[in-house]
Amino acid sequence: MRGLGEVRTTVAGEVLFREGDHGYDFIVILSGEVTIVDHQGGVTRELIAGGAREFLAELNLLTGERLFTTAVVRAPGEILVVPRPRLRAFIGENQALGDFIVQAMFARREWLATHQTGFRIVGQRSAPETRVLMDFAVRNRLPHIWLDPDTNPDTHTVLDRHRVSRDELPIVVMRGGDVLRRPSSVELARAAGIGTGPQPGRTYDVAIIGGGPAGLAAAVYGASEGLSTALVETLALGGQIGTTSRIENYLGFPVGISGEDFAERAFLQVVRFGASIVLPAAALGLTAAGSAFMIQLDTGVTLPARSVIIAAGVTYRTIPAAGLDLFGGMGVFYTPLTARDDVRPGAPVVIVGGGNSAGQAAIALASRGHHVTLAVRGSDLSATMSQYLTERIADIADVEVRYGTVVREVDGTERLERVRVEDVATGASETLPAAALFVLVGAAPHTEWLAQGVRLDAAGYIVTGADLGRQARTQPPWLDLGRDPYLLETSVPGVFAAGDVRSGSVKRAAAAVGEGSIAVRFVSEHLGRRPAYAEQRRS
Repeated sequence: MRGLGEVRTTVAGEVLFREGDHGYDFIVILSGEVTIVDHQGGVTRELIAGGAREFLAELNLLTGERLFTTAVVRAPGEILVVPRPRLRAFIGENQALGDFIVQAMFARREWLATHQTGFRIVGQRSAPETRVLMDFAVRNRLPHIWLDPDTNPDTHTVLDRHRVSRDELPIVVMRGGDVLRRPSSVELARAAGIGTGPQPGRTYDVAIIGGGPAGLAAAVYGASEGLSTALVETLALGGQIGTTSRIENYLGFPVGISGEDFAERAFLQVVRFGASIVLPAAALGLTAAGSAFMIQLDTGVTLPARSVIIAAGVTYRTIPAAGLDLFGGMGVFYTPLTARDDVRPGAPVVIVGGGNSAGQAAIALASRGHHVTLAVRGSDLSATMSQYLTERIADIADVEVRYGTVVREVDGTERLERVRVEDVATGASETLPAAALFVLVGAAPHTEWLAQGVRLDAAGYIVTGADLGRQARTQPPWLDLGRDPYLLETSVPGVFAAGDVRSGSVKRAAAAVGEGSIAVRFVSEHLGRRPAYAEQRRS
């Protein structure tokens, strides 16, 4: 890599990069020694040291996130400094070494998270504002430490050090010392260095609404084909799949891949190809304005684009159980991912649902020592769950499947302690001890913002392609265009739908990825970037 960068001499005590910084370059240690440290409450903590032929880089070098650590030269020598843009190009051109570097970055991110090197969230467990910040950090895979003033004595030292009163909680203490008082998710994202807003004055070739598998695939293919691309996501890239414990039936991963890893890898691809990631932001409306579309965002900004791919996915459904709202984030969860640090090891848990997400969660929680009760309204898992999951569950002693069972009530003192379940056939009820209840009963399409203009089916999913009807071409606006709607095109020309939000879609990650990539093909045709498929066939 010497031809990519500059060789520099180092001196003892020199700081190569500092926690809280917003960027740095790729560094190879040619000679000497460098120590990685961080600072907790003014105390320096040595994490690890590196010597010759090792490199300094973590995922934030590619993602642009704020740095969690400081690199200090312990023994003088020489380093090779490679600018970040050149590193990105190198990773794309040199597959073997590029893959090695990226794999090391993933491993280092996990290592940093286990050593609690991230920012600190200080707030009460029972406060909704705290839960919002916690969920955002977890879903975006941001290393962080949570301090509850009611249970953690170290909290008072942090508050005194930063001159913060309990009335100002929650706060976030960033690496480098910046303090965010009662921040919104947008403020935390900007401080952490993830996401951005639309570039002022720019009309994008394509705006993608939703950062699940379909949206991520569309962003990768759109940006890689040279389309100016903006990806808009409400909470975290990866969507629902980012909360999945493990995906075992995705082609190319024979031993499976976690939802977190899938989302992180896709995110890096999007970043590498240069798409703008507008996060966190939700679409509130879509209107046509001449040759472009205007997308109203909940941040108060309008994003203009010549075409739109709606991959907004779905939102979690809930259940009519008494007391459910009282324990949100306090034992009641809609994904097992956000509960990882909230449920004590070995504690009993209850899962409501009979789909793949419920099965994957049951297996993952049982592997961590929890006794799992799977409450299923139906009488057979095979109708709603993949066979490999039902077979795995049948072999796990710590997973008890209760058919014909619903949860009627949840209860506890300060957090969830028990749930009351009922047999739907007999009406008999039973109270089960539970430190957590996971409600995994599916979701509804996120299309309420499209009530005007884009045709939806009776369940609220977006109608596309041939499903718009054989006579679509004979009616405006298709009559003026002289063509049928493309395969994934909605009732509005230039607006496409992909993934779970589309009527008739196959609710699988691989199918969503395929639709996202295909949608970009039709976007290119709509924009005149390539000849239509029908014309190519005729030629």
